[in-house]
Amino acid sequence: MTFIVPILLLIMMGIFELTQVIQANNIIISISREGANLISRNSSQTPEQVMDTIASTSDPLNLDQDGIIYINLVVGREDDSGNPIDPVLNQQYRWGDFGYSAQSSTWDECTQWGGSDNGTCDIGDTDPVLTNFPLQLDSGESVYVVEVIYRYSPISTLIFDSDFTIKELTYL
Repeated sequence: MTFIVPILLLIMMGIFELTQVIQANNIIISISREGANLISRNSSQTPEQVMDTIASTSDPLNLDQDGIIYINLVVGREDDSGNPIDPVLNQQYRWGDFGYSAQSSTWDECTQWGGSDNGTCDIGDTDPVLTNFPLQLDSGESVYVVEVIYRYSPISTLIFDSDFTIKELTYL
């Protein structure tokens, strides 16, 4: 009996840790989806305001300390024959209150961030071509890509021995 209680406690701690990871993942998925929903339907709020709004719903996660949000606007284009070709990144925004530095997986080559909150990427004169974009877009068709990246710190090292990243992308 004295051996069973410690084993049961270890199992219970493992189950608790796994439920915390599942909860964090579900919150990140929800935030990403709601961000895409808001930015694609809303013309009165800036991307920074949308990111502030969705970040405020992240409890019990602390995105101010362990998260970052990107909003990307991708636009389709076509060749001279009218066939769709690789789309371009038209705009990229980074949440100004981020607490975790991670690159966007849509386009990670922004070297200069500007704007009042340092959240607008200065793309330059030519929009970057996204050769590995997973969607085929028609000419002029646009899609918002909302990325939420969160660094999860495990409560104990029983199951996970170090921090790891939870990432969710929503295309809308």
